[in-house]
Amino acid sequence: MAPRLLLMVTEAYRHGKALGAWGGGTGVLEAAGLSAASVGVVVGERADAALQDVTGLLSGHRAWDRFTPAV
Repeated sequence: MAPRLLLMVTEAYRHGKALGAWGGGTGVLEAAGLSAASVGVVVGERADAALQDVTGLLSGHRAWDRFTPAV
């Protein structure tokens, strides 16, 4: 796995961005330590299904539920 690819995915996740994967992309998520159950992460069997779900997440700009609120 290309180190730059893993860095890009983990940085996007850390910044609360929505992530979508299908096919071989699921291996990238796994290598980055992410799962389909992670907040704001979508895994689809086909690109069009994943795109539809990610598009819905983009309206929130970030996956805010991924962050713990400060008390």
